[in-house]
Amino acid sequence: MSDEHRFAELWTDYLEGELDASSMDELRQLLESDDRQLGQAADLYQTHRLLNLVAKQDIAADQEDDFVVQVMKRLPRSPERFVDDVMADVQANASDSVSPVTVASPIPPTFLALIAATLIGIVSLLYWQSVSRDAGTSVAVSENRNQKNSEIAANEIATVRFANLAHAKFFGELLPPVDSALSRQRDYVLMTGLAEVHFPSGAEAIIEGPAVFRVLSDECLGLDVGKCSVHAPDGAEGFRIETPMMRVVDRGTRFTINVAETSETEVHVVEGAADVYETSTTATTTDHSQVHLTDGQAQRFAALSEFGADPIAYDPRLYRRELPDRVISYEARENKAGHADQLVSVTVQRGGQIQTIPVKQLIRAKTIAFSSPEVGGFLCGPATLPVDRASLTSDNSLVTGVINPGGSRTPYSSDPVSVGDDPTPGMAIQFEGPIVNGPGDDLVVFDLQAFSNPPDGDAFHIGPLKFRDGLKVQTITSFDLTLESPSAHPLADFYVHMFPGPVSSVGEVQSTETVARRQTIRFRGLVVGVDLTDLGFDDGESVDGLFIQDALDDDHHIDPVFIGGLPPLP
Repeated sequence: MSDEHRFAELWTDYLEGELDASSMDELRQLLESDDRQLGQAADLYQTHRLLNLVAKQDIAADQEDDFVVQVMKRLPRSPERFVDDVMADVQANASDSVSPVTVASPIPPTFLALIAATLIGIVSLLYWQSVSRDAGTSVAVSENRNQKNSEIAANEIATVRFANLAHAKFFGELLPPVDSALSRQRDYVLMTGLAEVHFPSGAEAIIEGPAVFRVLSDECLGLDVGKCSVHAPDGAEGFRIETPMMRVVDRGTRFTINVAETSETEVHVVEGAADVYETSTTATTTDHSQVHLTDGQAQRFAALSEFGADPIAYDPRLYRRELPDRVISYEARENKAGHADQLVSVTVQRGGQIQTIPVKQLIRAKTIAFSSPEVGGFLCGPATLPVDRASLTSDNSLVTGVINPGGSRTPYSSDPVSVGDDPTPGMAIQFEGPIVNGPGDDLVVFDLQAFSNPPDGDAFHIGPLKFRDGLKVQTITSFDLTLESPSAHPLADFYVHMFPGPVSSVGEVQSTETVARRQTIRFRGLVVGVDLTDLGFDDGESVDGLFIQDALDDDHHIDPVFIGGLPPLP
């Protein structure tokens, strides 16, 4: 077990009050030996404090905890003084959520579960960070490690890696970073989404959740349940999939394998050939249990009283050649504290092509209408607002925007009203130039999100400013990069500007006197891509503007801090 993983365990046990005296000494030594773990302690402590606040425990008792206080005092004093602020102000600012609606009390059990899951997730993230670093270490460096770390390194397969992930969720842990190594014999429980795994031989496997899998060797994947599409190019022949009852050996092919909970296994060969054996036999034997499948063939295998193989209809649609189009990551310029501030570029997969787009090529969107029937904060950014407040949505910053628009549980179904006494709750945006409906996503929406907010992002409706036949409103319930995504960066500090009453026009957004409140809890930048095809626009059709509503599915509202149209594919 690495020092960082051990630290995560000890620190979590301490916060939960389950640390004995000897383990406390071990924790002290770890903190004194590595300043980086002080920063990790801060992140864990923030989440734990939120958990305590939600549970309405006595914060004063925590403040008397000398050990935590002393640890926090040793943290570097960044310009934002994040940890100091958490220590001093977290209780006072707990109600200063970006969302305009005060969180109801008592907190629902599901929210407590969310926070607890987040705590578990952060510990898991530390584990993944440890695994990733170990995977990239050369053999020569490994030889210089102490015996404990050498044992860990020996149990890892540095070259079997997560090549890509799409809307993936793993049970009990955060997402592993892209290109991180998988550990041998470790069970991975993919609840939803897809994970693309690459092997040193060149073999590739796309696993679809729900699935349980593990790496058995450089040339073998274990699949207990779930669906997997395999491509083994020239040189990767002999790559195999082990299921509870079957062994599928590639002979240079593309095939799909689907393992049911009953261990019944289907194999569909798209190209080339594959041999299927009972698990009890060896991969090179040619005994009676071997079945040889070639392209366009499919069979279902089961082992009841005896081994059975039944031909079934071949279905090429089951094979997945690539992950779906999505936002993969983004790059942002960091402030002195290492927190993301200004967007630099966005990396997306569109029409199967991966493309990194500099921010200067994104088509900006400006808020042209805004309405919220509630009271709250509708602007975020610096302490002093610019003259043109509506422009906060179109600058490069990831912590400025016109936020918390009104919403509706039912998506709007007629042209949204932007003026008058009864405007449609929500916000209208206009692009500085038309965006063209091309393959895959056509625009990106960034959202502020804290650990106390929905981990998948704030659900919202998005649709046309003016309806015609075929156009519709799409409800987005999950972002491409969520709070669990390593690519969702921690954001720089910002202020929320509180309005004295509801707002029904951009004019009120521009002119109403506000009170600035500094946010002291850490937010992350989530992002989702929107495909104009999903709104009913024709291929190649140009769009000048859109309308956004919160989905009112909970107490938290969408906080769009950057909306940008994507340029046409080259």
